[in-house]
Amino acid sequence: MPPLTGVPLMELHQRRYVMTSRTMTGSVLVAGPIGIMVSWLGWSALVGNPDSADHAAMIAAVSQNPETTKWLLGLAGLFSLFMATGLGGLRNSMPGGQGSDYVSMGVLIVTMAITAGLGEIALTIAAGEVGATGNTAVATTIYLAGNGIGVISTAAIFTGFIAIGLGIYIEKNFNQIIAGLLLIASLSGLVMSLYDYGSQLLIIGYMGMSLSVVALGVSMLRSSD
Repeated sequence: MPPLTGVPLMELHQRRYVMTSRTMTGSVLVAGPIGIMVSWLGWSALVGNPDSADHAAMIAAVSQNPETTKWLLGLAGLFSLFMATGLGGLRNSMPGGQGSDYVSMGVLIVTMAITAGLGEIALTIAAGEVGATGNTAVATTIYLAGNGIGVISTAAIFTGFIAIGLGIYIEKNFNQIIAGLLLIASLSGLVMSLYDYGSQLLIIGYMGMSLSVVALGVSMLRSSD
């Protein structure tokens, strides 16, 4: 059999590149949300599951567990960057069209919001470090500043995912159930984050959004086989 040359060889390399790219994108779309949820839930359990609506309880929890807070919230921030990277790959894999425009807009919003959300993580870690020294007043100020950033960045993340879900629904390049779940979960999360950021019900939006992103990643991995 003669060796592949010319256009067939170029097409083979291009096909392999596309498959590798989709595999990488799918992998980080799966790992990112799972890592975020495991880190956040693990941190909450290890610091005693304080009521997120009770600022005094939260400040006490991070002050009593500064190392746990630093490592696990730091991991959550790292995995959020993984998710942002995966969303960038998702955007690049979209065909041209109106749906792609919505996805591009959504990915941009989510990426900027995740960057801002790292500020909340950094300030929460700082509040724990300061609170551990007994300076509760300063720790409270730092924590509340981070909480304010969290309200805006979380609302923006859900807004971006609404745009992504709408784009996927329009483009129809993924299962429409995934698009529907992403839209409903993100709308729920947006409303709850603006209405009561400390509510335990916000986890519903987070879980639905995370499950949707993982499903997108699994779909990309399966299509790359």
